[in-house]
Amino acid sequence: MSIPPSPFRDLQKLYRIFLYSHIGSVIISVLIVSLSLMKPFAAVTLDRLLQVIAVLYSFLAVIVGLQLFRRRVNAIRENNQSVRDKLAQFRSGCIVQWALLTGAGFFCSISYVITGNWAFPLLAIMLMAIFGGLNPFRQKVMLQLRLSEQDVAGM
Repeated sequence: MSIPPSPFRDLQKLYRIFLYSHIGSVIISVLIVSLSLMKPFAAVTLDRLLQVIAVLYSFLAVIVGLQLFRRRVNAIRENNQSVRDKLAQFRSGCIVQWALLTGAGFFCSISYVITGNWAFPLLAIMLMAIFGGLNPFRQKVMLQLRLSEQDVAGM
């Protein structure tokens, strides 16, 4: 008899994949510019335009991600489904939120390679700090979904 994998452990693995890809993109972009593998080629006007776009994109990614996630969690709480189904829906809500933040981080990394402006990696680091607060550890997920220890026993 095989035991199904823990949804909490799977959620943590997925979270780490998103986080490490975000960190990796920032490190790679800084190395590309620092080691002069590619020279920044953007004019000042493009630099300013990308700064505005990056700030707006990051702000919207955070706000929209939080709102969509909150709505998803509220809908999951109201459902009378099994705990595994609730956790699967929670996982999909997390993926949307994390993808929005990671996409904004990737945009900042690419903008840094294009412009060489240090504001972009700093914005990406700020997004990583926000992303760090979204770590889906077991107790936090249980609290958000209003699950008891008995509900998740054996997972």
